[in-house]
Amino acid sequence: MTCFAGHATAALVSFVGMCSLATGLTGMSAGWPPPPTNRTIYVSVVDRDGQPVPGLTPADLSVKEGGKDREVTSVSVPTTRMHLALLVEESITADSSVRTGLFEFVKRMLPQADVSLITVGLRNTTVTPFTSDINSIVAGINGFSLRQNPVGENMAEGIAEQAKAFQTSRPERPVMVVVGLEVMQASTERPERVLTELRLSRAILYAVTLSGGFETANVGDLADLAERGKVIGEGTKQSGGQRFETARTPAVPRALQRVADELLAQYQITYVLPDGAALSDRLNVSLRKKGPTLRAPTRITDRQ
Repeated sequence: MTCFAGHATAALVSFVGMCSLATGLTGMSAGWPPPPTNRTIYVSVVDRDGQPVPGLTPADLSVKEGGKDREVTSVSVPTTRMHLALLVEESITADSSVRTGLFEFVKRMLPQADVSLITVGLRNTTVTPFTSDINSIVAGINGFSLRQNPVGENMAEGIAEQAKAFQTSRPERPVMVVVGLEVMQASTERPERVLTELRLSRAILYAVTLSGGFETANVGDLADLAERGKVIGEGTKQSGGQRFETARTPAVPRALQRVADELLAQYQITYVLPDGAALSDRLNVSLRKKGPTLRAPTRITDRQ
């Protein structure tokens, strides 16, 4: 009996000691700095023929955020599907080349993306919600009006509206592809505001724009055209996308295929934000090897 009591007392002392040690470690860990923050971005890397460049590693890339070097910890082919909003202006939905281009683009993207087809007029109209079903997209395209609609849409506002939708739904890999005219359009959204919404949405923006063969609206207001150009020109650049300009609608299918080339050549890059470092919206990504073309965002959200 005495022996049992001795063992019980020793076990109790041991247990108390372990509890004290655990409490001490917990207290110590509570005061330790949090681990570094990992941030993820998506970039496209293509060769001179527009084809993907395989086999990149962290050693091939340099990342600076807010002018400070950041350690690249991983470079990989993305496994997360894109959430791709395909916006097309109502003025050109009746054109057969545009319809063909949209279909061929979506058919190529669906293995890696959920696509939503959206027409842009005085407001955005969702023709097809995000889907991986090609038949739904075809039904949406076939449902476009065959009547040539007058110019009355506003792509800048359409981009802002979709950017806000992405901020609400917060998909991991948002993408916007817009197809529209280079026309003068009055807007209630200032370019700076649209670009801010785009940055906060984390979406990559690509654009296919038509520059010829259409009458412009508000021809006396050159500022409208300049503001629209700023949204599309700077928006594609800051988000890591690209703008492809064409003169006529028959060139739209090829331009959309070039967009697909770049989106399907993306890498997912993860880099470390050291403890105590402030988030910055300024980003600079460069490729150490010569030859390939790198498309990467220059502005990102400075919010977690």
